[in-house]
Amino acid sequence: MAGVLSSYAEIRDRIYQLARQHGLRVDWPEKTKSRQLLHLVDADQVVVAITTVPVRGITREALERLGADLEHLFGKDWMV
Repeated sequence: MAGVLSSYAEIRDRIYQLARQHGLRVDWPEKTKSRQLLHLVDADQVVVAITTVPVRGITREALERLGADLEHLFGKDWMV
């Protein structure tokens, strides 16, 4: 997993960058100490993705799940 985004700030910044490129709005409707709920919304106000983004205690499994959850929008290697 070399080269993969690994901090919350890196992940958040990449999500915003790719969301802008794809014309999506980023919503964070809920937050806990360890993760944030993410909704990506299209121009028609349809939620096209829902996932959680790890904030603390980021594990490999959480990163893999996040990558898979957003792959259909951002492509396979969006976290690299």
